[in-house]
Amino acid sequence: MEPAFAILLAIGPLMLSARAASAQRPEGSFEHLVDDFFDRYFAFYPTAAAGAGLHEYDARLGSRDSSAIRTWIGELHGLEERFAAIDPQELAADQALDRELVLREIRGDLFWLEDVGTWRKDPRWYAGQMDMTLLLLLDYAPIGERMASIVSRLEQFPALVAAARANVEDPPRPFVETALITYHGWPTFLESDLTTALSGVGDAELQERFRASRDRAAAAIRAYANHLATEVLPVASGEFALGAERYRRMNALLAGADLPIDRLKAIGEAELMRLESLADSLAGVIAPEVPAEERVLAAFDSLGADRPEADAIVENAAQVIGQLRAFTADSGIGTVLPGDVEVREIPPFARTNFAYIWIPGPFEENATTGFYFIQPVEEGWSDAVVRQFLSRNNDWSILNTSGHEAYPGHYHHFNHVNRAPTRAQKLLSAYVTTEGWAHYAEEMSWRQGLSGGVPKLGLAVVQDALLRVVRYLASIGLHTGEMTVEEAEQMFRTVAYQDSVNARQQALRGTYDPEYLNYTLGKLMIGRLREDARGAALARGEAFDLTAFHDDFMRHGAPPVSWIGRRMLDDPEWTPFAGENVGHPGQR
Repeated sequence: MEPAFAILLAIGPLMLSARAASAQRPEGSFEHLVDDFFDRYFAFYPTAAAGAGLHEYDARLGSRDSSAIRTWIGELHGLEERFAAIDPQELAADQALDRELVLREIRGDLFWLEDVGTWRKDPRWYAGQMDMTLLLLLDYAPIGERMASIVSRLEQFPALVAAARANVEDPPRPFVETALITYHGWPTFLESDLTTALSGVGDAELQERFRASRDRAAAAIRAYANHLATEVLPVASGEFALGAERYRRMNALLAGADLPIDRLKAIGEAELMRLESLADSLAGVIAPEVPAEERVLAAFDSLGADRPEADAIVENAAQVIGQLRAFTADSGIGTVLPGDVEVREIPPFARTNFAYIWIPGPFEENATTGFYFIQPVEEGWSDAVVRQFLSRNNDWSILNTSGHEAYPGHYHHFNHVNRAPTRAQKLLSAYVTTEGWAHYAEEMSWRQGLSGGVPKLGLAVVQDALLRVVRYLASIGLHTGEMTVEEAEQMFRTVAYQDSVNARQQALRGTYDPEYLNYTLGKLMIGRLREDARGAALARGEAFDLTAFHDDFMRHGAPPVSWIGRRMLDDPEWTPFAGENVGHPGQR
């Protein structure tokens, strides 16, 4: 799942109903302190609460002026002191994990706000608060109620944009380039797509309020976009690279991977070599008649011959979801819990990705089904564009993408995580674990026999894995100063087989999302944990149970993989990086 629609996954950093709960906790108890943290968090990040199903926060954006941000940083330091002062030895096991989860969240926010200073250098950080996809797409309340919340948010847009203009100083050029794409698109969205989507609401007073707030918001955004394009972009020269020391701290703090850069890079290079070897092997089966030096590309191209009909792409995706759900249950991958995924066509205003998923959060009461959104073929496309679109989003690609998003990937994962034993374990998630699991699920499913384990599905798995491992290596290179954006772009073209437009987008993403190495890193960490769990079972004289392993992995929530491993193996010193190798889903 790509960050553009991360809120739809409903894992966004924190989700909790706090104020009502905190009133019921004994003053001074550990649980009361946890609730106090969430109270404060949601006051600053109300859209995270709304994304969790706490719809009393729907109408709020939260202040982003410099004084509000500095006040929040001060609160984070105070909370850190309070949690750090608690002796984990005096807590129950789940409380001790909760303490670590909250401290990780606090320190992660301080890392980005205070150490990196994202709010001072990235215009995109403010645009992230503006997303209203959830309010538009999900029928958890009548459209009139949701429209009222949308209007309330729109009324806060001018202040948000003013804060961005006042706070951002000397941004890196890639940040401005990508921000301009967002800000240039917003006025059109407000005046066209959003207006159309809300046109059926019959409340005349609300419609008048909407038009006024829409016009003010669009004007403020246009003015800021013009400012970025004419005054900021021509002189933008800020540094996006974290630097080697800060990059290592990021991985240690957020991914539980405290490794020297050289070791981290070597792990990625080894995975790239494995994937290239696997691609060669599969291509030899799929396109044996093609000369060796052209065989892999020819095999990738051959995947596009197996594609859905133009008018059936959403219907086919629904059939794929049913296939994947049954496969997950029947092949020993994991216990499929109650709940299901409904496939919907992406509305025109939200068509920036081919596919994305929304998963109900633990506090969503009126929308309990997951929604898997698929881009259809659009009216007016030429025959050539339709063929290109369907070839790229072919049957094998859709199967692998749907496995990542739904079963046994994100939806299956979070359906378990939502049942974790504590509030913090339900809600505080690590990028390395959430995306690591979904990426791990791809190759694991193929090797478990999805679609008969055919070579073409294997090649689709490898195609997506090559993109992720190049992200891994680009992240390291870009943020340690070893690679330019242009060199990263070239690697995406030549190693991950991306077209020039997507290669540029992927390279730019690496400048502002250094954690996108976590798809591959998390996959490898889970693979190593599986092999160590297998070894432990054999040492006890027991057969390894894959279903039990996966179910156990999910019941701890989604903290960093290394934390889960220590609990599962009952080994406080366990690390996925012991020895020379880090596991992968192909290991037996």
